[in-house]
Amino acid sequence: MSRLLGSMLLSVMALPAAASAEVREVIVTFKTHFDIGYTDLPSAVVHRYRTTMIDQALDVVDRSRTLPPEQRFVWTVPGWPMSKIAEDWPGQTASRKARVLQAMKDGRFVVHGLPFTTHTELLEPEDLVMGLGFASRLSRDLDLPFPRDAKMTDVPCHSWILPTLLRRAGIDFLHLGCNAASSSPQVPLLFWWEGPDGSRLLTMYSASGYGTGLVPPADWPYRTWLVVQHTGDNHGPPTPEEVKQFLMEAAEKLPGVKIRIGRLSDFADAILDEKPQIPVIRGDMPDTWIHGPMCDPAGAKTARNLRPAMGSAEALITLLRAWGVSWPAPDWTGRIAKAREGSLLYGEHTWGGALSWVTRYGKEINWSYGDTWKGERAAGRFARLEESWAQHTGYIEQAQQEIASLLHNTMQTLANATSCDGPRVVVFNPLPWPRSGVVQVAWSGSPPAGLEPADGGVAVPVAADGDGLHFIAQDIPAMGYRLFVPSQWAAARDEMRSDPQTGTIENGFFRVALDAGRGGIRSIVSKRTGRELADPNSNYALGQYLYERFDANQVAGYVRAYVKNDSDWAQAELGKPAMPTASEVPYRAASPRFEAPSVKWSSVSVSASMAAAPSPGVPYPVTTRVTLHANQPFIDLEVTVHDKPADNWPEAGWICLPINASEPQFRLGRLGGIADPTHDFVRGSNLDIQAVYTGLTIADRQGRGVGICPLDNPLVSLDRPGLWRYSRDFVPHRPVAFINLFNNQWTTNFRLWNEGTWTARIRLWAFDRFDARSSLITPALEARYPLMAASAQGKAGALPLSQTGLELSARGTLVTAFGPNPDGPGIVLRLWECAGQMDPCRVRLPKAFDIENVQPVNLRGEPSGEPLPVRRGEFTANLTAFAPASFVISTPLKGSP
Repeated sequence: MSRLLGSMLLSVMALPAAASAEVREVIVTFKTHFDIGYTDLPSAVVHRYRTTMIDQALDVVDRSRTLPPEQRFVWTVPGWPMSKIAEDWPGQTASRKARVLQAMKDGRFVVHGLPFTTHTELLEPEDLVMGLGFASRLSRDLDLPFPRDAKMTDVPCHSWILPTLLRRAGIDFLHLGCNAASSSPQVPLLFWWEGPDGSRLLTMYSASGYGTGLVPPADWPYRTWLVVQHTGDNHGPPTPEEVKQFLMEAAEKLPGVKIRIGRLSDFADAILDEKPQIPVIRGDMPDTWIHGPMCDPAGAKTARNLRPAMGSAEALITLLRAWGVSWPAPDWTGRIAKAREGSLLYGEHTWGGALSWVTRYGKEINWSYGDTWKGERAAGRFARLEESWAQHTGYIEQAQQEIASLLHNTMQTLANATSCDGPRVVVFNPLPWPRSGVVQVAWSGSPPAGLEPADGGVAVPVAADGDGLHFIAQDIPAMGYRLFVPSQWAAARDEMRSDPQTGTIENGFFRVALDAGRGGIRSIVSKRTGRELADPNSNYALGQYLYERFDANQVAGYVRAYVKNDSDWAQAELGKPAMPTASEVPYRAASPRFEAPSVKWSSVSVSASMAAAPSPGVPYPVTTRVTLHANQPFIDLEVTVHDKPADNWPEAGWICLPINASEPQFRLGRLGGIADPTHDFVRGSNLDIQAVYTGLTIADRQGRGVGICPLDNPLVSLDRPGLWRYSRDFVPHRPVAFINLFNNQWTTNFRLWNEGTWTARIRLWAFDRFDARSSLITPALEARYPLMAASAQGKAGALPLSQTGLELSARGTLVTAFGPNPDGPGIVLRLWECAGQMDPCRVRLPKAFDIENVQPVNLRGEPSGEPLPVRRGEFTANLTAFAPASFVISTPLKGSP
């Protein structure tokens, strides 16, 4: 995302003439910045890469063929666009495809290991692993070595899962190039980036732009220098004349220095041959663009819920095949792969068109607000921009449709296959440890009074409403299922009570007092300890909805702090242009006034709902619901925004969660590891708002606190709302979390307005002594991976009434992959340790896996050690904290693809 779309020679011409005397060799790489959108609609961008752009690159390759080897053009391309260029597609020609593949075989086109630039911290592990497959499959098909280098551009910061991911895939070097207008994390130009698992990745960070110039800085201490000659957004390759001119200038400015065109890993190899002392940076770098994805609250919610469901669907189908159940769905592996690709594309960093589509910059800018903007929108001025946003959201919508259908059919197949006649409900647990939990299932006919385990046990009560049956399913086996049948009797219910006079609801674990006026919770008392969980001194009720409308001074202050150049495009796109002054339209923060709560009580749960009508401060309805479930140690909170109108004025919505914790200690379950925001974040990265992967905790000095899992909205600010802020030294002190429901920060790339109705769900729980596994990871994963259920009637199948699938001895370790191996024959099983533990983990395989050993592999399917023996259906994996452990299981299963 840059306005610098001209020739790559522009960066060379601006460089100083003197080179460091220490440099003996310069490796030159050529690349263009890949945006799936921004400069045009995504569909048009991909078509151009496949046609005119690749034809231009082939011409440069051909015209450099007779040059000395070190002067022959080499073009570096990300894995995903090169796979689209090389594949068969309507309009592909045999001659073009043959030339592209030959250029790859000859080393003239090289793919780096990553698919494209991502908002990394909002993706999930298997999205990222899947993304590595585009380059590795191309390499495998052409019998080429896998790439050992990787590149991302534009987005300034990334989650510290990257060192873990890349090193455990056999990738040695990463180059990051920052957007020319965005502030950068404060890291050295070259450093070892250490991930939470201890992996160290050689990383070069270009703070001034996408690439690097011809001459290194005066204090460059190494004998080898990397030139990343980078054209702008979707600009394409340089011309042969530009390459020739560049080499002539290089010879003039670097006399006596060996200059050769190559790839990124050539530089890494040369640097490491020097055996230098390179600084180590251990830290997480939250993304300073991460506000952007919550411009699309409905799409972001879909993505956050879909990604766990994809893994659950794949694992269940694998288990059905292991259990001998015929699987009728055609090409289910292709459907899951297509959905994963859609999920990955939704995490790509270009979410829409540039502001330049609709206006010039500087004094000629044409931008308005209020009624004028509404009229322009109605007249269609922004229709093409809105189409670009819809195309991006379409990635996740199509993926959701694919997985919803597949998962429904899979669960129905399981229900039909169980060995019980008549009406029945099967409950599947997608996590690798046994558990109990809340279940919702569709049901036809009169609801029963209760459901009892078909394999023996006590019946539990059932509640019925328009969504089907609700009940608490007990003791569901690890990654397995249990069957339930109707009962006319059910066990006594939990201590659930409600008191409309005092506005309280309670179950066996909590007493919750509502704050009807503010639409939240005034008090939560743990009935086990008597401890108050909500901060009684906060300005906010727990769960209170907060709506912000920012003013021109706040926007200008953010731009001054964050934007590092004064160009017209940067000031307009990363701010909000042409705003009235703050004295004319001041900042406003408002919460609606709610009516008295209405209580809904059943044998399974008790909930209180509060509604607020539109008001001058919050011009749309808001409802809040608090639910306690029978015998369940958590609280479910929902806030729904109804019919929010579109508005391009800078705005944001939040859920406020003040926790009673003196001297608060914060832990964020981030993608890659658990981070303490007081010291794990690199200075200059985003200290004001971050994404969480699992959840977060706020505890007092004694370790007593509250766990929080945002089920739909992953962006969190601690201490204060964090939009339109950029702080280099902010540390949270107040024990309050703010969950972002929506925003429209910036005026480019992301949606500039949002509208509609959506619900944000949050789960909270209490703990008395912080332990990463039991206080954060396990309850958060159980919230994000709910029990799944399906009902059936008719004749019995052959499966037993209850069955364990795959079980791990270590809770807090997630099975992220259990399905067909994308890198070869067999089944891939991937464990990902999430709690920072170093335990040996006992893995109990399904009974059908009659095998002698499993083969450890890396994240690209390459063997990484000797086979591990399997004895009596079990093997032991020695897990590293926050690291994946992958294994290939060589066993034929029914319906193998």
